[in-house]
Amino acid sequence: MHWIINECIEFRPVLKKLTSLKNPEVSVILTTPASRCLLLLLEASPDIVLQQDFFKKVWEEEGMLVPANTLYQNISIVRRGLRAVGDTDQKLIATIPRKGFQIDDSVRIIKQDDIVEATDSIALDITNALDSELPDKSFNPVIDDASSEPLITPLSQPSPIENEKQIKKMLLPVMLVLIAFFTGFIVTSFIWYAHEEPAFFNNYTLIETDNGCHFHTRNDIHDNNNPYSKYKSLILNTGLSCKSYPWVYFPLSATSPTLTALACRNKYTTESSPGCISLHISGIKRDD
Repeated sequence: MHWIINECIEFRPVLKKLTSLKNPEVSVILTTPASRCLLLLLEASPDIVLQQDFFKKVWEEEGMLVPANTLYQNISIVRRGLRAVGDTDQKLIATIPRKGFQIDDSVRIIKQDDIVEATDSIALDITNALDSELPDKSFNPVIDDASSEPLITPLSQPSPIENEKQIKKMLLPVMLVLIAFFTGFIVTSFIWYAHEEPAFFNNYTLIETDNGCHFHTRNDIHDNNNPYSKYKSLILNTGLSCKSYPWVYFPLSATSPTLTALACRNKYTTESSPGCISLHISGIKRDD
């Protein structure tokens, strides 16, 4: 099963791959969470996919708890992938404030079933074509001993050398197409991953150090009602050990009804294996 978006983009969920129908050499491989997010949006279209549905079906059903900003980061990956293969600035995914996301009403989507193709069909067709041109090996002409005329060999029968040249001539275009495809894929993948955005924890700021815990936050609230102290207390009330997990990261958001914090043994932005655990607190009401 695959999807056609705006008659110019093909999405194959199994391969996590976006491909341009206008230029098949242009393609993008999505991350697993980003591919699941796009599939949810397409299956639900034209309805809205709520934020909690993304968290549940993309991460929680796989046994993972992630920060709230992870959803926005993966939606951003999907949008950049669609722009790259679609060669367009048209808005394909709409943000519904305080609710979730949906496929924009202007987008045309078609769901199609895959057609199974034999991978060796090209080589098989070439072999059959050559066999049809060769004389029947089972044909054994009977020569009349009384005949005074010698047996004449047809001049049109191809020699083994000519057959070999014909095979090479037919296989050469196929090989060139395969080489061009893989070269384009490698170049596109390199360009894509070379421009990947840095980890969003780089934008988190150290607010304070309290009882051995280093609290880092990213403030997404644009008014004077800052819930930092409230969120900090909720995190400490979970029984978190600052001695074991001294590095704490959490966002300050006015839109999310949940608080997800990441507590790590080592600093997340400098260690390749920070050793983190997730703290997920739901049912939070923001003070007005």
